[in-house]
Amino acid sequence: MTGASRFGHMYAPLRVANYRNFLIGQTISTMGSLIQMTAQSWVVYELTRSSAALGTIAMLGSLPLLLVSPYAGTLADRIDRRRLLYGTQAALAALAATLAILVQTGTVQIWHLYVLAVLTGIVTALDGPALQAFAADLTGPALVRQAVSLNMMGFQVSRMVGPSVAGLLVGYYGSATAFWVNAASFLAVILALLRVRFHADSPEAPRRRHAGQAPGTTMDAVRHVLRNPTVVNFYLYPLLYMVGAATTMTLYPVYVGDVLQRDARALGTIIGAWGAGNLVTSFLILPLVQNVRRTGILSAFLLVWFGAMLALLRFIALPASMAAIEGLGGRVGIPDPVVAVASVATFLSGITGPIVLSMASGLQQAMAPPDMRARLAALGTTITFGTQPFVSLAVGYAGEVFGAPTALLLTAGVLTGLVILLVAFRPSVRAEVVRPNTMVSPPATPPPPESAPPVASVSTPDGDGTTGTTHSPAAAVLATAGAPPSGHRGAR
Repeated sequence: MTGASRFGHMYAPLRVANYRNFLIGQTISTMGSLIQMTAQSWVVYELTRSSAALGTIAMLGSLPLLLVSPYAGTLADRIDRRRLLYGTQAALAALAATLAILVQTGTVQIWHLYVLAVLTGIVTALDGPALQAFAADLTGPALVRQAVSLNMMGFQVSRMVGPSVAGLLVGYYGSATAFWVNAASFLAVILALLRVRFHADSPEAPRRRHAGQAPGTTMDAVRHVLRNPTVVNFYLYPLLYMVGAATTMTLYPVYVGDVLQRDARALGTIIGAWGAGNLVTSFLILPLVQNVRRTGILSAFLLVWFGAMLALLRFIALPASMAAIEGLGGRVGIPDPVVAVASVATFLSGITGPIVLSMASGLQQAMAPPDMRARLAALGTTITFGTQPFVSLAVGYAGEVFGAPTALLLTAGVLTGLVILLVAFRPSVRAEVVRPNTMVSPPATPPPPESAPPVASVSTPDGDGTTGTTHSPAAAVLATAGAPPSGHRGAR
């Protein structure tokens, strides 16, 4: 496949109007969530000046993903996903507005943030599996992997813009404004959901006709994964990436405030550079590696690269390094050269996330039985983000004891060591991945605009109310994603 055809095939899901509208709404909402995440970290830091507190709030926001996600996946496979998403989006907006009021009135205390982090984590756990599975509902199985990659692109746009906007909002208008912006951003997803309608012959229609009938349990999804070592790897790669990502989100406020002696605008710049690296990778590199068969080797290399960038941040924080950077930057006229160099390091670290997460999530969903998509997505959330509370807490206390720069270096060493063990002792990591045929090459005849696959056309609900269904980042996507602990997409 030529480079041009790879790029064209990558964007094929955008021909589906419902998916296109939903992606726009989801991207706006994710941007708001990342604005809140950055502003919330700064509020916690201002209240406590403690990396342990930052680790605690990250743990509290992520712990529900470990406890609730398995049940949320089963729920999303049983009921109308759009109705579930209406409720979760409204609840997340209400929680963001509550935090905005507390901050704006000057009554916020650290325990408020802890409670809101738990509640937001619970709602996010219910929200995530339905959102991840819904991409396949909108596009059909033939385009699901590309849809996952486009979701990743939307998340990276948000990651680049969100933290930078948060830094400006906090610096010029106060933290409460950032939380109000996030509350308003959920309207974008709700409006997109209102425009979605499935026809009777859509891929989602049979599942909706049998909504309420037991499609199986979470243990069925676990057994499905354990039967295939390659699928197990698709859960291990994001888990290792989350070790590094959770470290950065926990320690960056302390790293910027205490070590670099900068303010919230510098924090937004450094995290925004990470997002910019994610964005450039998503648009320019990700389409070119879609057909790489040794995904394990590529993922291992990128994870080690991420660890190397964390170690570079430790080097930048050395007093001698900072003095040298300031001197050189002053001679060439670079404004705030230490922040600029740290931003370069975070930009380069941004290469890892989109490729590792997109390849793993896309192949998970492409190989998943249609009636198990939400449960497999929930299993990924449980494994990846469910361990984040413990990583965040450990990293937070490591930063408290050893300092943020040393904690970054320790994480780099742990991440690199785990990757080496994975490659050495799991032959399936070194092997080629056998993919579904539809994932290897583009369709011979691209579907005409607005008609492929037979999913949905944009319309208003019928008079009888028979409309269809529809979010970390996901991690985001999550996935997540890379994703950030509370109130984020696919990361969310």
